Amino acid sequence: MSKEKNVIVIGCSRLGANLASHLSVLGRDVTIIDKNEIAFRKLSDDFSGYTFVGDAENIETLMEARVDKAHLVIAVTNKDNVNLMITEICSRIFKVEKVLCRLQDSSKEILCEQFNINFIDTSKLSVLEFEKVIGGLL
Repeated sequence: MSKEKNVIVIGCSRLGANLASHLSVLGRDVTIIDKNEIAFRKLSDDFSGYTFVGDAENIETLMEARVDKAHLVIAVTNKDNVNLMITEICSRIFKVEKVLCRLQDSSKEILCEQFNINFIDTSKLSVLEFEKVIGGLL
């Protein structure tokens, strides 16, 4: 498994499952972590990666999931603070080259900027997509 292709997705919500499945189809070596094993049912039938049951807020879980071998970690749990903490740990402690954090609360963008964390603000993305569909009326 080459490090450049190794991706870890944290959180198997619909977004996490779709992201992990898509990356898997693209040929990435994907591991998806979630506390709840039942969440993995959301993964597509063509997902060929690994599932890891554990709490990514726990550093031992991250070690067992071999986060230190990842090229990219994407935190997409439903909790902004958890995503921020996990990406900070992966970046600073495990020296992961690329980390990406999903935010749902735009007010937390400043924290990402202060800690130099790449982020996607899903609420802003949704507004932009709605604006495209209705022709820029927002």
